[in-house]
Amino acid sequence: MAESMEKEDTSKSIEEEDEGLAEETEDAEMESDKSDSSESGGESEDEEANKKRLEELQKQIEENPYFYDGHTEMMKILRNTGELEKLRETREKMSRFFPLTQELWLEWLRDEIPLATDESERKHVYDLFERAVKDYLSVDVWLEYVQFCIGGMGQIDGISHIRDVFERALSSAGIHVAAGSSLWEAYREFENALMSGYMPQPGQVATPEQEEKFNAQQDRVVSLFKRQLSIPLMDMQETMAEFKEYFEEEIDDGTKDAYNKALEKLEKLTPYEEALTAAESPRLDAYLSYIDYEMTHDDPARIHNLFERALQENCLNSELWLKYARYLDHKRLQVETLVLGMYERSVRNCPWCSQLWQRYILAMERFHKPQKEIKELVDRALQCGFNSGADYLVVWSTYCDYLRRRIKWDQDHEEDLELFRITIESAVGFLSYYGVEADPKGSLQQLWAVIEGKFCKNMTRAREIWNDIMSAGRNHEATLWLDYLKIERAYGDNKHCRKLLNRALNVVTDWPEGIVEAMINFEREEGNLEQYDAAVTKCEIHMDAINKERKEAEREEKRQHRRLEKKQKRFDVKQKGKKGFENKDSKDEDRSSQRVIERKPETKKRKSEDESGEFKVPGAPSSKGPPPPGFKEPLPPGSKGPPPPGFKGPPPPGYKGTEPAAKKQKIDEENPNTGGKGDGPNSHSEFVEKAEQDPDKSKRTAFVSNLDYSIDEDRIGQLFAKCGEMTDIRLVKSIRGKSKGYAYVEFKDELGMLEALKLDRTPVEGRPVFVSKCEDRSQKKAQFKFSTELEKNKLFVKNLPFTCSKDALFQIFSEHGRVREIRMVTYRSGAPKGLAYVEYEDEHDAQKAVVKTDGLKIGEHEIEVAISNPPQRGTPLSTREDTSFTLALGGGKKETESRGKARTQLSLVPRSIQRTPAKSARPTSTPPPPTETNGQSTASTTTTTKMSNDDFRKMLLKK
Repeated sequence: MAESMEKEDTSKSIEEEDEGLAEETEDAEMESDKSDSSESGGESEDEEANKKRLEELQKQIEENPYFYDGHTEMMKILRNTGELEKLRETREKMSRFFPLTQELWLEWLRDEIPLATDESERKHVYDLFERAVKDYLSVDVWLEYVQFCIGGMGQIDGISHIRDVFERALSSAGIHVAAGSSLWEAYREFENALMSGYMPQPGQVATPEQEEKFNAQQDRVVSLFKRQLSIPLMDMQETMAEFKEYFEEEIDDGTKDAYNKALEKLEKLTPYEEALTAAESPRLDAYLSYIDYEMTHDDPARIHNLFERALQENCLNSELWLKYARYLDHKRLQVETLVLGMYERSVRNCPWCSQLWQRYILAMERFHKPQKEIKELVDRALQCGFNSGADYLVVWSTYCDYLRRRIKWDQDHEEDLELFRITIESAVGFLSYYGVEADPKGSLQQLWAVIEGKFCKNMTRAREIWNDIMSAGRNHEATLWLDYLKIERAYGDNKHCRKLLNRALNVVTDWPEGIVEAMINFEREEGNLEQYDAAVTKCEIHMDAINKERKEAEREEKRQHRRLEKKQKRFDVKQKGKKGFENKDSKDEDRSSQRVIERKPETKKRKSEDESGEFKVPGAPSSKGPPPPGFKEPLPPGSKGPPPPGFKGPPPPGYKGTEPAAKKQKIDEENPNTGGKGDGPNSHSEFVEKAEQDPDKSKRTAFVSNLDYSIDEDRIGQLFAKCGEMTDIRLVKSIRGKSKGYAYVEFKDELGMLEALKLDRTPVEGRPVFVSKCEDRSQKKAQFKFSTELEKNKLFVKNLPFTCSKDALFQIFSEHGRVREIRMVTYRSGAPKGLAYVEYEDEHDAQKAVVKTDGLKIGEHEIEVAISNPPQRGTPLSTREDTSFTLALGGGKKETESRGKARTQLSLVPRSIQRTPAKSARPTSTPPPPTETNGQSTASTTTTTKMSNDDFRKMLLKK
């Protein structure tokens, strides 16, 4: 029983365990189903996102096939999703527009190699390898190539084919100082493996045939060692040690000499290789110095290898490609595959460089390629989308020159001539879309005119072409007229030459002296005496008129400079006055306002009383006793009003000027931050005091002025947000809380303030905002922001239309050189003055621009352009032309010594007091002698007749 019960319990426990396991299994299956469903849902979401992104990329690439990042991103998505066919199409499409990098090629090849199981697929991989090794120099790609060949040696690849690939790899990358040794080692390992196959099995004697093959193979390996040791490569010493161990015989002297020379060369190259290792990618400067060194030794193979190494990391640098191209063209290396292959890769990497396309076309002509292939190359170049019309001109002119050289004038040339005419006419029409700047000299049309006039003897057509050149806005340029004259004199007649010169004399503005000289020389060589005299007279009259205009223009320019100086002078004086007024302490203002209405203590004599106690008004007759009844004492200058009735002693607390104390108190309550002093809640004097107490704070603070009154703190913060972190913005306001047009911007560090200074004169709400350092300018003389000396690289332009913008000026003046900056001169309100300064990077460009643009019409305005040379600031005006006198208020002409405000000669004595009173019957007294005031003798204002108080009152009140 006990045993049976134990068996039952055991069976029950087993059943319970089985049930528990079953339940756990079911739960696990349910959880796995849920996870599978969630994973499938996640995968579907990812697939949907990838599909959507692929569609977007496909659309972008169709619009712009040169979208490099779009190609690479599309390949990455397709590779992750495993869509092999679409991935192949994307890679093929990208390779048509760009050379692929080493990484992209290795990724592509490693995806294709496992799939190459039959002969056709292996041939496809071979084609990919051939394309890969042509794009860039890559040791890794060559190693992958030879390994692929060795892997197929038993199928279709023979030993000779593998050796051929190895030799090509060595010729391409075997002299790579840093990585070339790996190719040599791979080649030796391959030959050693073959040599081991010729050895007899253990216990067997080698046959004569095996010995012959073994010895031949050993000679191959020794030859590889010797070739490698003659080339400067890294780890040469280890290679020599390995060779000594392998080659048990004595090394010959020739091998030793070659090794020592290579080792000496390696020591010279090691610093350049170390510089490359230490530099950061793309290491262009290190490569350029390395290339320059190799060029001094003129080893074409090494120079070619080094260029290829540099281009692997700097494939988008057009200057490096041009340097490489100039080297190959200069050396005239007649290796078609090398030269044309280099140019093909260059234009695929840098399609925007017109000079590369130009050299490519010339190389195609140099290797006698058919006209059809060259035309296809030109079409490719024109579809690249250059940045400017000048780039298209380079391509068109190169192709037209090629077509012109194809014409054989001593043979049947009608077909070639017609092709030239059609092409050059298409080129002119194409370039006309980009305006005159695409071909400023009309070079294509000039070439066409020469062909028509010189070779076709058709001067009528040549003149039509030249008229088209001049009618395109170039008729003011003397050089073009002189070029036209050369053709007319060479292939035309004197009648048309005279017409041409007369036309040129009337329209040329940049260099009329050239036309005058050409006209006189022509009549001296071709004309009679009457024609010569008429030409001389006409030219003299013309030059007199031009010189008169130039002098007038110079005078106008000087006047304009003087006007600018005067305006700047008034501005400086006004700013200095404002600073001085704002820096006064508010208590001084209270005391000054009190002095206007405050009487002096009784113990001291008043200014209006003499020692005898007689009341005196300046300029009035002396009189004893108090003033007459009703007499009103004249207010001192600057007083705003009389004291309150019954005023005795100082004004009551809170009184300031004519403003009642109650009103002042009310304003103070409305603006508690003023503290009863200053101009407002943020007065300038308060900021200056704080800056003096904390110099570090002033270094971090920028002073902003000439703000529009509608601008608040938020708008100021937006303006200076990009300069750095701001800790405070203090907009200076009046006592009524309105903006006074200037503010203080405090930054976290001094760098923010320095960045803010770059925004000086930035237009905001139509006004140029002035930004400067926060400093007490009352103690420092204001300095003009811009140079007042001769600047040969800067032009002064005036008489501009007020609607002329900065961009329009840049477009006009950038045609003549690289413009550094253009500054439009405006009033403080932002309104234009019709003036500008154009600064070039090179003074020769500035001189050229003066000749080209002076007198140019913009709209209905004829602008005037000159080199910037304003008169020296601070020099006496008497030394300047027509400025020795300036009008002063009330004083007529007054001579001034230097820049600054002339003192007025206005008399402050009332006219009624200056007038001589009517004669009185009273006896006269002896007049006092004249007195001197400020160094000048003045007659006494007293009269010989004493006046009563009543007379005095009538005189003063004009009764």
